Amino acid sequence: MEEDAVQFESGTGLTTLFEGEWATVRRLRKGKLVVTNGPDQGKEIEISKPRVTGGRSIISDLVVQDKAVSGSHFEVSARDDGYRLRDLNSRNGIFVGDLRIREVFLRPGTIFRIGHTNIQFQTLQDVVEIELSKKDRFDAMLGASPAMREIFAHLEKVAPSELTCLITGETGTGKEMVARALHNASGRKSKPFVVLDCGSIPRELIESTLFGHEKGSFTGAHAMHEGCFMQANGGTIFLDEIGELDITLQPKLLRVLEQREIKRVGGDRTH
Repeated sequence: MEEDAVQFESGTGLTTLFEGEWATVRRLRKGKLVVTNGPDQGKEIEISKPRVTGGRSIISDLVVQDKAVSGSHFEVSARDDGYRLRDLNSRNGIFVGDLRIREVFLRPGTIFRIGHTNIQFQTLQDVVEIELSKKDRFDAMLGASPAMREIFAHLEKVAPSELTCLITGETGTGKEMVARALHNASGRKSKPFVVLDCGSIPRELIESTLFGHEKGSFTGAHAMHEGCFMQANGGTIFLDEIGELDITLQPKLLRVLEQREIKRVGGDRTH
């Protein structure tokens, strides 16, 4: 406990407190990212969660307009050993001074450059307590580490809800296992769990696969077909590799996520 307190006072982003070998709570010392130069000069975000991202994509926490910046350009993660800046395989890289870096630990006041944009990292005095699950498993997932129990705590809150979830992670980290665990812990567990690999469906068939089609709506449509969303009705649909979906489908997918409505290809009825 004393060692943790010393680490926290020295500016560590994330501090884990223990009772014996069992972690009881994680404390995040807030930080801030401030754009000091570039098209978005003056823009800033507060770091009040263990991981924030930056780039041109609207899914980033810090969204910049700089055309030399990639969609998902960088992440800043709070760890027990400090705040870490990491390049997310960006096109033009991250620079600290004249050095292009893959990852680096940030000190208060550090300025890094992405594209034509300079961003300064600052620390704040405010502290956020991050809840840990009291259990070391969630459905088929096992783990007693603070990081796993932090994930379990999120899943315990999300599972009973009807929220749409975005599950991120590198290949092999268990995204489908997380989706299935959410389904099994929800009120939908007796209904279908449908998995669609968005990267394996030909572009010309993906809309029909997702939303279904009416008989005669295109050449070869000899009968009405129910898409994956209808097949999963009342249950859960897991769209794997959703980033591979054609951009023209985004408005229709957004309608499903926001309005819970679909329309089959060639149809005029909303379901």
